[in-house]
Amino acid sequence: MKKTTLALLLGSLSTLAAAPALAGTKMLQSPTISSQHIAFVYAGDIYRADKKGQSVTRLTSHAAEENQPHFSPDGKWLAYTGAYDNNQDVYIIPTQGGQPQRLTWHAGRDEVVGWSKDGKAVLFTSYRETANGRTGQLYQVSVEGGLPEQIMRATVADGDLSADGRYLAYTPHKPAHRDSSGWRNHRGGTTPPVWIYDLKRNSYEEVPHGNFSDTNPLWVGDKVYFLSDRNRSRQLFAFNKGKLNQVTDNTQWDITSADAHGDEVIYAQGGELYVLDSKKGRSTKLDISLNVDLPQWRAEWKDAMPSMTNAVLSATGKRVLISARGEIFSVPVEDGASKNLTTSSGKNERDGLWSPSGEELVYITDEKGQYQIVVADQFGQEKRRFAATDKPADVYLRHISGDGKHLIFSDSRQKLWLMALDSGKKTEVMEDIAMLGFDSAVSQDGRLLAYTKRNTNYLADLYLYEIETGKHHKITDGMSNSALPAFSPDGNYLYFASSTNSGPTAFFLDMSTQEKPQRFGLYAVVLDKQGKSPLLPKLADEEARANDSDKDKDAKDDKDKKDDKDKASKAADLDGVAQRVVALPVDKRFYTKLAVGSDNNLYFVEHSQAGAAVQASGNPERDADLKRFNLEKREVQDVEKQIFDISTSADGKVLLLTGKGNKLSTAKIGDSIKATPLKTDGVQALIDPRQEWAQIFAEAWRNERDYFYDANMHGLNWQKVYEQFLPLLKDVGRREDLNWLIREMIAQMEVGHNVVYGGDGHKEKPVKVGMLGADFKIEKGQYKIARIFTGERWNPELHAPLAVPGIDIQEGDTLHAIDGQPLSGKDNIYQLLTGKAKTQVRLLVSRNGKEKDAKTVVVETLDGDRKLRHWHWVEQNRQYVSEKTNGKAGYVYLPNTAGAGYTNFNRMFYAQADKPAMVIDERSNSGGQAANYITDVLSRQYLAGWKYRSGSMVLSTPATAVYGPKVMLIDQDAGSGGDFLPYSFKRMKLGKTIGKTTWGGLIGVSANRNFVDGGRLNVPHFRFFTPEHEWRVENEGVAPDIDVELDPVAVNRGEDPQLQRAIAEVLKDLEGYKPVRFNQAPAMPKELGK
Repeated sequence: MKKTTLALLLGSLSTLAAAPALAGTKMLQSPTISSQHIAFVYAGDIYRADKKGQSVTRLTSHAAEENQPHFSPDGKWLAYTGAYDNNQDVYIIPTQGGQPQRLTWHAGRDEVVGWSKDGKAVLFTSYRETANGRTGQLYQVSVEGGLPEQIMRATVADGDLSADGRYLAYTPHKPAHRDSSGWRNHRGGTTPPVWIYDLKRNSYEEVPHGNFSDTNPLWVGDKVYFLSDRNRSRQLFAFNKGKLNQVTDNTQWDITSADAHGDEVIYAQGGELYVLDSKKGRSTKLDISLNVDLPQWRAEWKDAMPSMTNAVLSATGKRVLISARGEIFSVPVEDGASKNLTTSSGKNERDGLWSPSGEELVYITDEKGQYQIVVADQFGQEKRRFAATDKPADVYLRHISGDGKHLIFSDSRQKLWLMALDSGKKTEVMEDIAMLGFDSAVSQDGRLLAYTKRNTNYLADLYLYEIETGKHHKITDGMSNSALPAFSPDGNYLYFASSTNSGPTAFFLDMSTQEKPQRFGLYAVVLDKQGKSPLLPKLADEEARANDSDKDKDAKDDKDKKDDKDKASKAADLDGVAQRVVALPVDKRFYTKLAVGSDNNLYFVEHSQAGAAVQASGNPERDADLKRFNLEKREVQDVEKQIFDISTSADGKVLLLTGKGNKLSTAKIGDSIKATPLKTDGVQALIDPRQEWAQIFAEAWRNERDYFYDANMHGLNWQKVYEQFLPLLKDVGRREDLNWLIREMIAQMEVGHNVVYGGDGHKEKPVKVGMLGADFKIEKGQYKIARIFTGERWNPELHAPLAVPGIDIQEGDTLHAIDGQPLSGKDNIYQLLTGKAKTQVRLLVSRNGKEKDAKTVVVETLDGDRKLRHWHWVEQNRQYVSEKTNGKAGYVYLPNTAGAGYTNFNRMFYAQADKPAMVIDERSNSGGQAANYITDVLSRQYLAGWKYRSGSMVLSTPATAVYGPKVMLIDQDAGSGGDFLPYSFKRMKLGKTIGKTTWGGLIGVSANRNFVDGGRLNVPHFRFFTPEHEWRVENEGVAPDIDVELDPVAVNRGEDPQLQRAIAEVLKDLEGYKPVRFNQAPAMPKELGK
C-alpha cells in the first residue's frame, strides 16, 4: 500500500507543477519585523508586507540570493546579506524600496546579524580575520561605508545587542545543523549555548544549558528569547533573571529562524510565518499569498552533458548512447543528428545500454515512483518493462550479453543479477560481502559472465559464471586483489588485472592508505581447455607452401570452423581454468580500465601513483594515459594522453574514450589510433524545473531508503516523513530552496553526514576581490598596515604578496593609493581591490605617512588569504609551545584526517620528533579518514639504537618517534575523522585529551548516485562500533579528559585557554620523565666476539 501511495503522490506533483497560483504560500524564510512592517525571504528574494502579511512588495529581484534581512531600529532600512558576484556581502536597502547599497567588499563571507542600536551601523559576522575554526567574528560597518570594525575577537555565530547596546546575547559557535547538513536534535559536542556578554565589564554569563542546541538569541525588552531543541523540537524560549520558560509548543515543525522588535517576535515554522505577542504569550499565523514571477520556474533548454552518467557505443560504433540529465540520447559518431529517445522531464531515465544487434535499448526509469527496467527499440519506442527488484533497491545496469538474451545488473544491496530480456525472469548470480564495489564483464557469445567478489581479507577474487548452467568457477586464489575483467572478442581469453601489494590500500577509510602505491599486473585466462597461451614462443621455421588443392581445403575448413563457431564456443571446457592464467610482460603499475579491441590487443588506462608527485597548486597529480599491449609485438605502446575511461563497441572495432571533464571521443582500432571528439552539442533537454524538482525530491527520499546503513531507518516512519514535507514542494521557487526542503526532511533522521548540496541553481559569475595578505587599521584618516602575513617562502600555496623579497613594505607603513585610486580612512580598501584577484596591482606606500615621500610598488594579489592566516596561527602556536616548554615539546596541527592532515602531520611531526613531548591539535578537524596512521606513529615503542663509527648521532629504530608525554586538543568543531582520532588516541592511552566534546559523527558518507541535475545527497551508509560491540560516538562525540572552555574574556585578551592548559599538562607530565631513547651508544666492547 505504501508503494501505491508514493506513486500517487508523485503523480499529483505533475499537476501541481503546472499550477501558477501560490495561495497560502509556504517556504517563507528569514523573517524580520519592525513597528510597521514585516519582511521575509522567498525564493532568494526579499519581500516586505504590512504586519498582517498583506500588501506584499518585492524589494529585491536579483537572480543571486538575498537573505538574512534585518530592519533598522527606526524601520526605515533593511540590511541583508547579498550573494552578488558570487560573494556574500552586507547591503542595505530602503524599506520603501530602491537601489541597494553595498557596505562590504571582502573576499570572505560576510553575513548580516542585525544593527547597532543607534541604527548607524550594521552588525555582521565574518571569517576575514579568523585563522582557524568554523565560526566567524562579529563586526560592524557604518552605513556611510568605510573599513568595518571588529567588535570582539571571540567567535560569534549569531547575536543581538540589548537596547542600551551594553549586552551582547550570542552563540559562540554554529550548531551541527548548518549550511548543507540536516541533523535534527543533535546531541554530540556541537550544541551551542547562548552567552550574554557584558561589553562594558568584559564578563559573561551562560543561559542555562545542557546537551542541546540553543541558537538565534534575541532581546525582547530585558529578556533574551532564543531557539532551543532541548525538548526535542526547536521552539522559542525566554530567559530573564535566572528564569527560563518555553514560549511556543507547535512540535510538528521546528522553528527555523526568528527576529524581534519591541514586544513582538516573528518566526518561521513549517514554511509559514507567525508573530508572537510576548506580552500576551499568543502567536498569530500570517496568511501570505504571493503571485510573483519566478525565473527558475521557467522551462528551459539545457545542455545535458554536465550531468552525464554513462555512455556506450552501439554494436558497430556508429552511435553513442548517452545517459544524461535523466534522458537517453543517441549521438552519431559521424553522420546524422543527435536524438533524445526519452524526452521525459520529471523522470530519471538512465544507464542506457545497446543490445549487441543494435536493434534494442535497455534503460532504467523511475516513472512509476520505483525503478523499472525498460526494453525499447533503437528509436526509444517502448516494447516492455519489468520491475527491477522485488524489494526496494537502487539498480545499476551493467551489460547485455553478447547473444542479446540477458541483462546483467546490480543493486544497492551488492547483488549481481541476470535477467532474461524476453520474460523478465531474474536469477541472482552472487552477493558481495562489502560495499566496496565489484567489476564484471560478459563474453561476446553470451555464454560467460566474469565478476569479482570480495573476501573477508578485503581482497577480491575473479570468478567465471556459466550463464546456461549457473556454475561458478573461481579463477584466483585469494592471495591477490583482482579487478577489471575483459573478454577478448574471439572468446579465447579473459583478461584481468591483479595486485599483490594492494593489501595496505584495501580499505579506503584507513588513513594509512594515503600515498600507498598500488601495482597491478595484467593477466590472460585461457578459457578453452584446448586453447593456447597468447604468449607462445614464436617460431622462425619456414612454412610449407600450399598448392591450390590445399588452399581449397583450407577454405572449406575455415567455413566449417565458422559454421561451428557457436558449438565450439559452448564446448569449451572450463575445468581447470584457474590453472590457465598467463602473466603478460607488462610493468606492474596502477591500472584502472581494461578493454580488448578487434585486433585482440589489450587497451588499458594507467594512472600516476598516489604520492608520486604534487602539482605547484598543492594538489596531487592525476595523470591517466591510454596504453596498448600489442600481442603480436609483445610491447606496451602509448595511445592517448589524459584518458580516464575506455570501452569498445560490441564488434571491438571502435573505442569510446572519456577524457577530462567527461569529454568524449571515439577512435577506430588500427595500427594508429586517432581520437576524434564526439560532437555532443545536440545533447540538449527541455527541462521543466518543477517536474524535475519533484523527481529529485522523491529520489532523495528513495536514496535514504535504499542506502542508509540501517534498513529500518532507526525505527523512523519514513513514509510519514515524506508525506509531511511533500506539501511544501509546490511552493519551492528555486533549486536552492529544494535543497533546503530536502535538508529539513532528512534532518528528521537525526544523524550526521546527512548532507545535500549542489544542483542546477543560479550560477553567479564571480568577481573576485584581490587580497594583500595583511591587516589594516585607520590612523589619522589614513590606512596603516597593521600586520603582514609572511607564509612560507618555499611554499607556493602560501604566497604572501607584501612579504616578497625586494618589495620592502613593512608593518606600520601607510597605503595611499591602489592602481592610482586615492585611498583614505573613509574608504573601504577592498572596494578598490574588487575584480583584482590574482593579478598585479600598484600600491603607493610611504614609511612616514607622507604621500610626497611615497613610492610605487607592484605586487601580485591573492584571491583569499585564509591559508596565510591559518599558517600564521599554526606557526605562532608551534613557537609558543616551544617557548613555554623550553623546547621540550613540539606542536602539530591537523586540519583534517585526509590528504591535508596526512601532509601536515608528516610536515610537522617528523621535524619535531627529536623532542620528548608533543601537543597534537585537531581542533576544527574536518575529518576524512580513520587516522590509524597517526595513532600508529604516536604509539611507537623504542626498539633499538644504531651506532656508526663516525658521526656523533646515534640512530634509532623506529627512526622517528616521540616517547614522552603527548596531549591532544579537541573541540566541538572537530568531527567525523576528527571524532575517530581522539577516540583512538584515548583508547590507545596515548595521552590526555583537552578542550570540548567533539561533533559526534561516525555514521559514514555515501555510495548513492548524484541527482539528475548534478546535485548531491550524501546518504550515511556505514557506521562505527567499538571493540565492545557497541554503537558509540555518533550523536554523542568524544568527551575530553580535561574540559576547557574557550573563555571569551580570555580570547578577547589574545589568549588561548585550551592551548595554555595543554602546555601546563605537558610540563606536569615531563616532571620526572626519564627518556627511553639513548643518545649515546654503550661503551665499546673490549673482548672479541662481544
